[in-house]
Amino acid sequence: MRKSALVLFACLYLFLGVSGALAKVITPTPIPTVVVTPTEMVVERINITEVSDKIIIKTPKMKWKGWNSVSFLISQAIEKGVPENTVVLLLLLPLVATIVSLLHYVVGVSGYGIFTPTMMAVAFLATGVAGGLALFGVILAITLLSNIFLKKLKLHFWPARSITLLFVSLGTFGVMAGAAYLGIFNVSKISIFPILFMILLTEEFVRTQLIKSKKEAMRLTVGTLILAGVGALTMGVREMQELVLRYPEAVVLVVIVVNILVGSYGGIRLTEIKRFKGAIRKK
Repeated sequence: MRKSALVLFACLYLFLGVSGALAKVITPTPIPTVVVTPTEMVVERINITEVSDKIIIKTPKMKWKGWNSVSFLISQAIEKGVPENTVVLLLLLPLVATIVSLLHYVVGVSGYGIFTPTMMAVAFLATGVAGGLALFGVILAITLLSNIFLKKLKLHFWPARSITLLFVSLGTFGVMAGAAYLGIFNVSKISIFPILFMILLTEEFVRTQLIKSKKEAMRLTVGTLILAGVGALTMGVREMQELVLRYPEAVVLVVIVVNILVGSYGGIRLTEIKRFKGAIRKK
């Protein structure tokens, strides 16, 4: 019994000694730990329709040289406390209006004038194009349903529109509350102004429907939404925001030159080529 215990102890001692020797000979090379620092692959979207302390681009201090008068005034204004987002938005508005004018006269996309698509572009910039379209669809549906109900009461136009505005306000509040409860989108970023622009567009829709026709109202509304979507996508490009802030003189020059060219355009619109194809002479 004592002999077997000694043999077992000797085997255990031998095993531990061999293991220790092998551990000293074969030392595993340590694997370097790579610390992966997350890169900012997704740039946070800056809503330029809201006053924010976030800097889009650092505007350097400059001296007045005559030709850079606009840039000098902008740098001085930002230094004195004018919000940078507001400056960028004011510089982008004439560009969007120029795009709306170009698409109307050259391409043939028509909407409710030039200011309504431009203001709707600002609304879509605040809510996002998809969210803005969904919100406008809700407001338009509530407006049409309330009009069907109010026709039976045979009220005057302004009292009827006031009741419609009540329905729209309650319905929009219900949609926003439901979206916030379900976590569909962040309604804290949406101010009252995009909603007011959309209500004004539905007002134009109803007015055109009464004066002209439902088909014409639908055509102008869809055209306005297309123009507003293009404008919002243009204004939402970060490089475009930086460009207008860096070179405001170029913005002024582009707006003037393009509108002079569009204003003197006498050709056929692209969407009307098929319509007047038979009347176009072939050279």
